[in-house]
Amino acid sequence: MAVVGVDLGSQSTKAVILEGDKILGGASLQTGESAETEARMTVQEALRQTGLKREDLKAAVATGTLAVPVTAAVNIAALKTRSPASCIATGAYFRFPQARTVLYVGADSSMAVRLSADGQVEESVKNERCAVSSGALLDIVARMLEIPVEELGPMSLQATAPEQVSSRCVVFAEGEILSFIHKDPPVPVPDVLAGANQCIADGLWGMVQKVGVPSELLICGGVARNAGIVKAIEAHLGKPVLLPKQPQYVRALGAAVFARQMEREGVASC
Repeated sequence: MAVVGVDLGSQSTKAVILEGDKILGGASLQTGESAETEARMTVQEALRQTGLKREDLKAAVATGTLAVPVTAAVNIAALKTRSPASCIATGAYFRFPQARTVLYVGADSSMAVRLSADGQVEESVKNERCAVSSGALLDIVARMLEIPVEELGPMSLQATAPEQVSSRCVVFAEGEILSFIHKDPPVPVPDVLAGANQCIADGLWGMVQKVGVPSELLICGGVARNAGIVKAIEAHLGKPVLLPKQPQYVRALGAAVFARQMEREGVASC
């Protein structure tokens, strides 16, 4: 029986379709003004990729920053919502059961979660408002330098003398980075990007330390696709992290696993 998990983020909405232990497909669309519209369109796109119909979905779970009741939009009678922390933990455990700490880094929010041996949330910490510990600063830097966000990571790895961004607030960090750009001569772009990535990684590492790292650390969320930030976190950790192939889908995957549980327990209704 196929089920779907929907993750409504501030910048993108993701959907993952799961059947048993097999991930059939997923889709991601930019979040707009209506969470319900994005939820419906993202699920439709995921269904198109898998060749399934809406009627084939027997249960759904929604989560994320903008999680709202989307029953009417998705048109599935059996739909529940789950907390972001529980979906992050469940999605990470599904992919890497050896993970004991998960660092989720999204566009404007981040969270560190410590897991039990069976994948349950033991403790979680969210980023503070306006703190330099999410993708918000990356979006600002990308606009400043007119560089696509997806290119920031690879370019930062070319740095030879990274600048230090000392501010822990996004607004003040933006001012520091602007001063690097307008120096005479300007600071090389890779050095600016490496400094921004290190600043974000330092803030994230502070969150990780609050929950602890008993063994393996997994990084997920859209920002986990930035190789520069992953490298900086690994430097703090002292060893490689666990990195899913498509880290942006982990929270939606966790929601789908919860939907599978609903379906197996007979909560779903066709």
